[in-house]
Amino acid sequence: MPDVPDAASGTPPPPLEPAFAAAGVAPPRPLVWVGTATSGAAVWSSPVANGAGLGLWREMREAAAATGAWPVLTGSVPVPPSWHLDRGLRAGAVDLPDAESLLRSARRSRSDPEDGFRTRLEPADEATVEADLSAGYLGLVTEVAGWDLPTAVGFDGVGGWSGVEHAAVLRMLGERYGAEVAALTLDSVGLVVRRPPRTHEDAFAAAELVYAYCPDVVTHGVRTLWALATTVAVSPAWSLRWSAPPPR
Repeated sequence: MPDVPDAASGTPPPPLEPAFAAAGVAPPRPLVWVGTATSGAAVWSSPVANGAGLGLWREMREAAAATGAWPVLTGSVPVPPSWHLDRGLRAGAVDLPDAESLLRSARRSRSDPEDGFRTRLEPADEATVEADLSAGYLGLVTEVAGWDLPTAVGFDGVGGWSGVEHAAVLRMLGERYGAEVAALTLDSVGLVVRRPPRTHEDAFAAAELVYAYCPDVVTHGVRTLWALATTVAVSPAWSLRWSAPPPR
């Protein structure tokens, strides 16, 4: 089990425990306030035992509407160094770019990977959201809807995308596939996907979007677009990790 997080200095926001009690849900313990962003989003953190993160995320996600706190796995630290709470922006203060235009432009800049072979649709294990997180930390962030986490916590981006661009893409993936942010670490985004594609054609279209957003899933992972389409894209969880910034 990781160490208990250090509490932030200053006056903490109201505790979350009463909201959890009213919702009939036990929050993770110990739950420590680790900072409040300039967006107004308060960040709380709790250590998570190895292998328990996704299950705890699901439990906290079901209570998010009642508690006003969005759960997010943050990896090996309570506040990743890519989060800059002093640069957090409220959702209403951010003018998001068009995600489809961003992805089209990025796709044109990428080399064409191998298509590979069209095989059976075989969803990957949903625990891949936790890949390489293992024992780590679960954050609870107030005043966010999930897709706006990057802007709310001042995420400085990864993979050549700014925090605002990440938020735009995540909102689009949420609208299209029911994708919800489950992890936001230094170099990865983990999504729980409620409506993954169900046909080969839709899965390949999703794979094209994922490749445009995170090409390392193919180039350092499954190697072909059809492998991405028939395993990851049809899965209930997508683990997107960037190994190096792509050309923009």
